[in-house]
Amino acid sequence: MVKILDCTTRDGGHAQNWDFESDFVKKYISVLEKTNIDFYEIGYRNYYEKEGKGKFFNCDKEFLKSLFPERKNIQIGIMTDTSRFNINDFEENAQNDCIDFIRIATHPERIKETLTIAEELHQRGYNIFVQLMEVPNLKKEHYTILKKWRNKKILKSLYIADTYSKVKPEEIENYFTELKNIGYENISFHAHNKHGLAFENTIKAIELGAYSVDVSLFGIGTNLNNIDLLNKIGISTKEYNSFS
Repeated sequence: MVKILDCTTRDGGHAQNWDFESDFVKKYISVLEKTNIDFYEIGYRNYYEKEGKGKFFNCDKEFLKSLFPERKNIQIGIMTDTSRFNINDFEENAQNDCIDFIRIATHPERIKETLTIAEELHQRGYNIFVQLMEVPNLKKEHYTILKKWRNKKILKSLYIADTYSKVKPEEIENYFTELKNIGYENISFHAHNKHGLAFENTIKAIELGAYSVDVSLFGIGTNLNNIDLLNKIGISTKEYNSFS
């Protein structure tokens, strides 16, 4: 059965500047614990370009400790980006950290570097997703790197992301087929909704046997202005930040 990853405070941070009230997130985690959602990607772990951004842009261990002192059912993780990655931001032993998984996002030209990072973090005990951004820009040489990589099975899943919100359902099938043909068993999908195709594309990914797909509260994300959204559905910013 397809797994669900909630990325409200990570991807939604693009609309909210990663500035969420801690009480809101604590309540939100307690709500997610009562659902069938499997993963919660709480934010970035990113020490670069962080000036002026909220606290969920850089979810270090000590900050995360204050949000969920005890482990429960849902797996909680963060995203890092190969272009901003620093191995020193992560524990030598994942058991000493406060996260269950890491999603590493990469542009096509940095796939080889990203796979090396995935290996090192896996050796430290972290569960790893790799996310391929800009999938329409993947070329033969990028697929060749992915095919020749010998450690495919260390990944929980390989994500394809509709970075520019241009991918259509029939194209998703092509990407799934290509990646399965070069040896990737678990493939996941992350949608954007600039052109109104996120739901349709996500359903297509599920039909294709996706390992996991992503969701967010009220659809908040990179391509959605939070204030406009809240106004449309009749929820004030104060109510949003005190969601229970």
